[in-house]
Amino acid sequence: MKKSALILLFFLPILSYSQERKWNLDGYVKDLYMFYHPEQAPIGPKLPNFHSNTIHNRLNFNWFATDKINFTAGMRNRLIMGNIVSDIPNYRSTVDTDKGYADLSWISAYSDKWFLHSIVDRAYMDYTEGDWQFRIGRQRINWGISKVWNPNDVFNSFSYFDFDYEERPGSDAINIRHYLGVTSSMELVFKMADNSSEMALAAMYRFSKWNYDFQLLSGWVGDDYMLGGGWSGDIMGGGFRGEISYFSPRSTHNNSKEATAASLSYDYTLQNSLSLSIEGLFNSKGSTKDALGSNVIFDQNLSAKMLSRAKYSIFGQAALPVTPLFSASFSTIINPSDHSYYLNPTFSYSLSENIELMLTTQLFFGKDGSEFGDIGQVAFGRLRWSF
Repeated sequence: MKKSALILLFFLPILSYSQERKWNLDGYVKDLYMFYHPEQAPIGPKLPNFHSNTIHNRLNFNWFATDKINFTAGMRNRLIMGNIVSDIPNYRSTVDTDKGYADLSWISAYSDKWFLHSIVDRAYMDYTEGDWQFRIGRQRINWGISKVWNPNDVFNSFSYFDFDYEERPGSDAINIRHYLGVTSSMELVFKMADNSSEMALAAMYRFSKWNYDFQLLSGWVGDDYMLGGGWSGDIMGGGFRGEISYFSPRSTHNNSKEATAASLSYDYTLQNSLSLSIEGLFNSKGSTKDALGSNVIFDQNLSAKMLSRAKYSIFGQAALPVTPLFSASFSTIINPSDHSYYLNPTFSYSLSENIELMLTTQLFFGKDGSEFGDIGQVAFGRLRWSF
């Protein structure tokens, strides 16, 4: 029943085909090539180089049923090929996962070296009545403010390293929002799940003061009670943002521990259009020693409570539109405790109005056992056509 209800929301836009000007369909097709040179362990068998080619199609449907009711659905279809499928154990089952209340992820065809994966990551109904907005179904609940780390994004945290998923994951939830004014609102969200350790119920209040936007939030998220807040504003012509969340176990019988996560960022654009950004993360549960963690390329299991294995992390980025068609950026993440670091140069070129070519690398460095020292180097090439 859970799956059928959300699939119904997905197909409702198609049923509106005959209603002129009340629906729209857009999306893209991408071809992403990846070459991965893993870091070799001091002992044990030597790992091979991995490669994959992913043909990724996205479809976004919107049906404007009335002036108050609309339905939205989104779907990703990915054909993944290469020795990454055959040589990494259980890679196919790792991709075929759905953290929502309903399982809307499936593999429709596969062999030893490829598989076709689909997932419905948006499927909701939106109803607006005056200053009230009600949304039910699979949706993106974006409470984050900062660019890289979002301690306030308690419903669907995402990994900064997963750059090819621009839409970000969604949650199966009921969202009630009341607009109190032009710049203020209250929001209540209930995330559905099969058990209380995966459910969430939280409220947020947004308002503006002193030319700044503020938000305050509280509730329970999984095994924890949560209290947090954030802001965004301007200092000397640049964007100044921050978020903080405190988590306290709801019960002494679960395995949860008290934690605080906070991020602080500043970005500034020079007259020559060079954009500079810096951001820091504090994670009270993180390590000040060697922050050995999971491989961030394949493991995207993050939470707002644990956005990094390190206690302190520093991000920096410089981005420049070199020409109207060509842009370049360089970003880095540094763990000052174990001295491991990440480098990410990216170049993109617009071949036409709706076709873009991008080249990027994700380079991880550090000693054995450090946060980034046991990962390796990755190169990507991507061609995207939007329609």
